[in-house]
Amino acid sequence: MQNLSLRQGMTRKLERRPLRILIVTHAPLLPEYGAAQVAINLGQVFKDLGHEVTLWSPQPVPEVKPWNRSRYMRKKLKDYLETQDTFDIIDCPPIFIKKYLGKKTIVVSRHVQPDLLYILSTLNIDRDATWRNFLSFPVRLTISISDAISIIFGWYIADYIFCLGTHELKWMTKWFPSLREKLSAYYNAISENEQESLKKIRVARSLERLPHIRFLWIGRWVKHKGIKELENFISSWLLSSPQDSFTIAGCGDCETSKSLLRLKKMEQVSIVPNFDRATLLELLNNHDIGLFSSQVEGWGLCLNEMLESGMPVFATNTGGVPDLKQLLGEKVLAFPPNAQSINEVTSQRTFDDIYYNHFSWNSIANSYLEKIFD
Repeated sequence: MQNLSLRQGMTRKLERRPLRILIVTHAPLLPEYGAAQVAINLGQVFKDLGHEVTLWSPQPVPEVKPWNRSRYMRKKLKDYLETQDTFDIIDCPPIFIKKYLGKKTIVVSRHVQPDLLYILSTLNIDRDATWRNFLSFPVRLTISISDAISIIFGWYIADYIFCLGTHELKWMTKWFPSLREKLSAYYNAISENEQESLKKIRVARSLERLPHIRFLWIGRWVKHKGIKELENFISSWLLSSPQDSFTIAGCGDCETSKSLLRLKKMEQVSIVPNFDRATLLELLNNHDIGLFSSQVEGWGLCLNEMLESGMPVFATNTGGVPDLKQLLGEKVLAFPPNAQSINEVTSQRTFDDIYYNHFSWNSIANSYLEKIFD
């Protein structure tokens, strides 16, 4: 109770002046990385509200042993903080949070992914696994246990825990009920400039049904993205509808995955290993239906991008899907699609203000501060 009263006193005091806020991300501070993109957008709005914001990343991380990687990043953060004046709020991933952080500041554990579920997904071995995957399992298991313990300790040290979306909030509430008082959810969103670009694509999109369908899937080619389920859907769909086509974008090098190599051999499948933001707009403009097959997901910002470009999306019920579906309804449908559900979909040109009120960084940042100073 004494610590709670102290925190309440700190927040009342902080509310009366501009804040010094440190936002830590484990990713390089470049907008191509989802975690960094969130930090950049959130930090910019905090600056616009008059606060002093510092973005920090431990990157680049040198070649260290895998079991030392997290420890190295935590030490680098500690060394950095020793050179700085005290921050009012330190916002960072839970794996970075140690007791020393909370002595003079408010510590926010802000999630960009469901860390424990991601750790579990990396331990799975599937049919495409190499012998190296099998042999490295004991090491990966040891690292995973160590990281999981650090993450859980970070949650208990933090003053506030911001889950990315209500899907993760429900999971955290179920499995960590003792943290309930610290938990709340925040949303993900696209920057205002990119929302304007996507609106132009949406308004100009033809609503006429083409004789063939162009499907688009965006993501890293890793197990938790539902790549097995996606491959099965593509293979079965093309048997009955060979006139349709699929694009897999942002998946990385084809040569590293047997499943990607199998798909690459199909003439109706195009692989785009990497792309920049300008190419993303072209991809969205040149496709009809979005696919989202993730089994475990932080949010999946490609959902917002595809939907705001006017594409209907067939999605699994994870990441940001429940929150988007609550507002957009029939624009978000269940993955995998079938012939009947495909025939019923239509491209969309209209988005109401309720959507933009929820999924804008100005709204997200203000809600963030309101939860701390409530």
